[in-house]
Amino acid sequence: MIQTKIKVHFHSKQRVVWEALKLHRFVVLVAGRRFGKTILAIITLIIAALSHNGSLYWYVAPSYRQAKMIAWKLIKSFTSFLKPKYNESELSVTFSNGSVIELKGAENEDSLRGTGLWGLVIDEFASIYNNWAVWNEVLRPALTDKKGWTLFIGTPKGKDALFELYIRGQHKDAGYLSFKYKTIDNPYIDPEEVEMAKQQMSERYFRQEYEASFEDFVGLVYPEFSQKAIIEPFYVQTHYSRIGAIDPAISGTTGVLKAFVDEKGRLVIYEEYYEQNVRVSEVAKIIRENSVRWFIDPSSAEKNIVKEGKLYSLYNEYSENDIRPIPAENDVEAGINRVAEYFKSGKIKVFSSCKNLIWELERYHWSEERETRTGMVKPKPYKKDDHLVDSLRYLVMSRMSKTEFDDRPLNPNSAWGQLQAALKEKEANEW
Repeated sequence: MIQTKIKVHFHSKQRVVWEALKLHRFVVLVAGRRFGKTILAIITLIIAALSHNGSLYWYVAPSYRQAKMIAWKLIKSFTSFLKPKYNESELSVTFSNGSVIELKGAENEDSLRGTGLWGLVIDEFASIYNNWAVWNEVLRPALTDKKGWTLFIGTPKGKDALFELYIRGQHKDAGYLSFKYKTIDNPYIDPEEVEMAKQQMSERYFRQEYEASFEDFVGLVYPEFSQKAIIEPFYVQTHYSRIGAIDPAISGTTGVLKAFVDEKGRLVIYEEYYEQNVRVSEVAKIIRENSVRWFIDPSSAEKNIVKEGKLYSLYNEYSENDIRPIPAENDVEAGINRVAEYFKSGKIKVFSSCKNLIWELERYHWSEERETRTGMVKPKPYKKDDHLVDSLRYLVMSRMSKTEFDDRPLNPNSAWGQLQAALKEKEANEW
């Protein structure tokens, strides 16, 4: 519990949480993006450290890198006028009264053991690998001798460990209290920005990221996909800039998509390739097309093919067969969110001839498991029948937003101008 007479300025909802920490040892703040969770947490640590001589406080993030990236600059900017001692290598701040704030990453449990804490902030608890063990076996015992307090902060990512803490706080179990606020509860956020995000993002992600809703990551990954996204094939004019994406396989299914981006920024998927157990040389012969800019699963760079006594990668194989791809952006969560946004805003169109892609989109669903790579715990899609949806994600994450068609000067009396006018009339009927 925090007791202090130092004045501090919070917006009204932040102050509610701050006041709660004076009476409750374990406070859970669930809030949308840009609510001010981290600022509240950092100021809370600073005020507590200045209020109790010789005290020790921690800010714990899922990883050391996150702790440094999220909190270190904030702590330095808020304390520079006090001229404390900063230790850049250990991410610690020592004040003139002997109190210390340290930033920690939870990926190394053993580094968190054996320290008596007066207070603690845990950021994104649900994303900490093995979170309950870290809390119950490591961090909670460190608070015992000082009867220290904890502020949990985070944004929902499904009904996970943060949800369990929130429910515990709603029941006021064993000193817990919880709060849930939307982004718009921060009076310094422009409501028009939030409304714009609502129009652009998928409904599930908007509710989660801006309204702090505990969404179930079950069912379809792309509920935004519908028959409206499917169009009948038509001749693709040569002036459209084209991109392609490859989800390769040594044995198994190779999935390839080709697309163009029209003058309105719509991504049109016009061709697919979907075959099992086919050599790269055969795939390359079929998919090769002039003026296509290729992207490929970055894991294809792993050298796991033995050829004439040497190790090769699938990336090498495609390059040797005149398909020279660029490693695709492979942030799955960001990619899924962006694809969902494109479907919601009508920026993806799929030729009806791409039957395998449509089949995958209609069945692509969330797994009951969680991704635990690099210490982060995230929802993940079910890894089956996902070759073309992965390729679609690579295409969208290429961030290609317009075609060269835009950059050509328009003379309505020229053959080019007349062709553009005819194409627009044709599009008006087809879209």
